[in-house]
Amino acid sequence: MSKTAVAFATIAGVFVLALLLVIGLFSFGWVDINWPWEDIVTEETTIEIPVEEAGPAQVVAIEPLALDCRARIVAEVPVIGTQRTEVAGATVSTDTVRLRAVGDVDTCVASDGVEIIERADGTWGVIIDADAIEFVRPRVDAVATMNSVETDRGIVNQLVEALPWTNEDDQLTPAAFAFAQTVIGSSECMMAAYDQTAAALEAAYRDQLAEQGGNPADIDVIISGVPNFDQNEIDEKVLGDVEFVEDAGTSCVVATP
Repeated sequence: MSKTAVAFATIAGVFVLALLLVIGLFSFGWVDINWPWEDIVTEETTIEIPVEEAGPAQVVAIEPLALDCRARIVAEVPVIGTQRTEVAGATVSTDTVRLRAVGDVDTCVASDGVEIIERADGTWGVIIDADAIEFVRPRVDAVATMNSVETDRGIVNQLVEALPWTNEDDQLTPAAFAFAQTVIGSSECMMAAYDQTAAALEAAYRDQLAEQGGNPADIDVIISGVPNFDQNEIDEKVLGDVEFVEDAGTSCVVATP
């Protein structure tokens, strides 16, 4: 073998032995080479976007409500009226009228008599001045009432009415209607109307709170004071020369919404 071949073989052997030595040192962890590209630091940037969680609807405000004037009570009033016919100062005949008057009465509530209070615990108070509740327009339904009108005029009275010095004016029926109207506007029917109006007010405010996402149980409706239930009553039971009495059986019922 030539010297050149021997030299190449020697170099190759040395290279192989060196390579095996390096591989062995790495395998046993005795040598650790830190390459330049391993020193490059990679920074990660995290962007957090806050997400608002959906919560319960917020109640903005409770506004004072006004109830429009409308008939909330239907009344039926039996009425008896008497009219005496006199001749020369003596009663010669007594006329009688009977009817069962049908009518209604309106109730109204003004919003300017309402105070709204928001409490610290999130509940609401509605204070309504009783003077804000009005009972208006008690009236008789003439068409619904006319079929119940009964007039008792005896033979004697019919003969007397033919005489020139007697009172020929028939005031019975119109006077009976007028008296029935005062009964429809009486305290009994007003109290029934008040109870129904108070219930309508409470329901209206609870509905308003519920529409805004609140709990209807979180609102209290308080009426401060007592309305004037006698505002439409009259003390006189005599209209013209006809004397009236309210027969048994008057009813004041809640009107159908």
